[in-house]
Amino acid sequence: MFMMGLVFFFLLSSPLYAKVVEYHLVIEERPLNIRGKVVTAMTINGQVPGPTLYFEEGDLARIKVENRMSEETSIHWHGVLVPPEMDGVPYLSFPPIKPGTTFVYEFPIRHAGTYWYHSHTGLQEQRGVYGAIVIHPRKPRYKVDRDYVVVLSDWTHEDPYSVLRTLKAGKEWYSIRKGSAQSIWGALRARMLKHYFKRELLRMPPMDISDIAYDSFLINGKPVSYLPALPGETIRLRIISAGAGTNFYVEFAGGEMTIISADGQDVEPVKIKRLFMVIAETYDVLITIPEKGSFEFRATAQDNSGYASLWLGQGKKHYASDIPSPNLYYTMGKVNFKSLMALKPQDVMGMSDSDIRAGKFDHPGMMSKGMMSMGSLSRKYSKSKLAIDGMDPRRPWSPYKKLRSLRRFDPGNKPVRIIRLTLDGDMERYVWLLNNKALSESDVITIKKGEIVRFVLINRTMMHHPMHLHGHFFRVINGQGEYSPWKHTVDVAPMSTTVIEFPANEKGDWFFHCHILYHLESGMARVVHYKGYVPSPEVRRVRKNLYHDRWYFWAENTFATNMLEGYLNFSNTRWNLKTFWEIGWQGVEETEREYIFWIERYFNRFFTLFLGADILANEEDKTRAIVGLTYLLPLNIRSFIWLDADGGSRFGFDKELPLTARLFLELYAEYDSREFWEEEVSINYVISKRITLRSFWHSDYFWGIGVNIWF
Repeated sequence: MFMMGLVFFFLLSSPLYAKVVEYHLVIEERPLNIRGKVVTAMTINGQVPGPTLYFEEGDLARIKVENRMSEETSIHWHGVLVPPEMDGVPYLSFPPIKPGTTFVYEFPIRHAGTYWYHSHTGLQEQRGVYGAIVIHPRKPRYKVDRDYVVVLSDWTHEDPYSVLRTLKAGKEWYSIRKGSAQSIWGALRARMLKHYFKRELLRMPPMDISDIAYDSFLINGKPVSYLPALPGETIRLRIISAGAGTNFYVEFAGGEMTIISADGQDVEPVKIKRLFMVIAETYDVLITIPEKGSFEFRATAQDNSGYASLWLGQGKKHYASDIPSPNLYYTMGKVNFKSLMALKPQDVMGMSDSDIRAGKFDHPGMMSKGMMSMGSLSRKYSKSKLAIDGMDPRRPWSPYKKLRSLRRFDPGNKPVRIIRLTLDGDMERYVWLLNNKALSESDVITIKKGEIVRFVLINRTMMHHPMHLHGHFFRVINGQGEYSPWKHTVDVAPMSTTVIEFPANEKGDWFFHCHILYHLESGMARVVHYKGYVPSPEVRRVRKNLYHDRWYFWAENTFATNMLEGYLNFSNTRWNLKTFWEIGWQGVEETEREYIFWIERYFNRFFTLFLGADILANEEDKTRAIVGLTYLLPLNIRSFIWLDADGGSRFGFDKELPLTARLFLELYAEYDSREFWEEEVSINYVISKRITLRSFWHSDYFWGIGVNIWF
């Protein structure tokens, strides 16, 4: 009888007898009203965000996703452990869901927690394809009066691919629009002029926290939301950071929040006043509603360009405190230029492979050796209107050091594989790389089942990167030893190193990528491949599409009283096809025209090589083949040099100085071995993303005024 009962128990516990929970999700384009403006969104069951999906640990999920759009789509179950073919990454896990078709996802629910789902196709997540997942445990750990899902997101009225094209062109419009553009006047006002020119001397780009100027920030799809709550109630907030390009600070006006779970995994309770959440993280917190009034739960964009509000309770409103804006001029700290340029992947805080293999490292967010010395900055600037990220308590970084798992992990004597990955990027060209390679030019990261894998993540950029590993939870090494917290997404802070590790106990091909949507689309991703795994024939046939390198086009031209000058450009990750023109008529007997065509190979933000042709359409009507290079000099001076087929040469320099956020001084000079010197000085005022007014002097065509238009 005992054996029969045991067999019966296991049969009931198996997926065959699990409770089946079904959902039908319809993805289609519908009008959406945000702050009084009707826009076209990609909705799930007619709403943004999509409906919250509820499960219990041990259920079998069966989710039908119907695509009623005119383009392909997909759904990824972020943080939920699923079979590889159910992970929802087009061309990696499965062929995408074609227009007019339905795909059925089916997987067992293996664990509890707060998670979310979103499209993994192009930039659809930015248009509204995301929603929450709540998985209740078999035995609840906390008893609360109310349990609420809080989905944080960002919204732009602009088409996301238009946004990405603007970023690829190196335009500063979004920084100007949201008031974060750096300038000489801004540095003077912040008393940071010497730091501004020090950054220029070190050839560093302007510091930025968020790439895009968003039109709105949302909680549960609205800029302002309300949820019922009574005085004295304990409420569980399941906070999901579902932005496409925004990290958030969250704060409750009614008092401290108690963190009880991070990325769906329980941790020892931690009280916190202000919580920094990067994209794709989830935190469960407990709050207690005070006796009188309505209290704001506020999610503020990291760049302080706006916020969304959720109100709990009734009566007099109590507002969350404002957050000081970031000090973009001093975020770099004291940078050692020699160390920065010489940094190599193995140059990680002096840690050897044996140290990493033995687990002898401290915590995430450690500054890379020779990169920073922030010292007393927090004390020095703590009363400033501007705050230094990560050093000023008003603008904290992720709370990883405080997180401690409830379950002990002992790796035993399993073999350890160490994989070092540098996080690299170029804000001006807008390419984002791992180990200096984009996804389109990379190979897989191969691991073996049964080993412990440690990723050493070295951030060599000035942005936070939320790195997400599909199909696994990993431990964030934070000084808690065997009780390090388990997560699926980790913030790798600017100019710092973070170590994560996970037991390789799955199978398949899994994505590892930055969860800033535009960084992912620009190459910051890798495929983690289990040795011996072979994807299905359907996936193998379309896998090449995963590595597609998209081309972008833009052009610019100045229409002036004395001349025309401009260029057009086709670019992907490494190649540029460029055409330049200069047509002048003032100060010369007849119109002079010069056209330059070249193909350029990009290596990094400092150096490119090119070859092409220089066409002089004047008295000579001469065409010469050219070969040359561009190089970024100290003070961010752009230079070029070329040799032509007739034995001539040309070199030149260009420098743009932002006097204010919208007013720029541009200096250009070139020397040609036949024509000698040519110079241009201009004052430019930015009107909009596409229009700039110009007043300038050219050494050949004298004074002119005009308008520059970007296409």
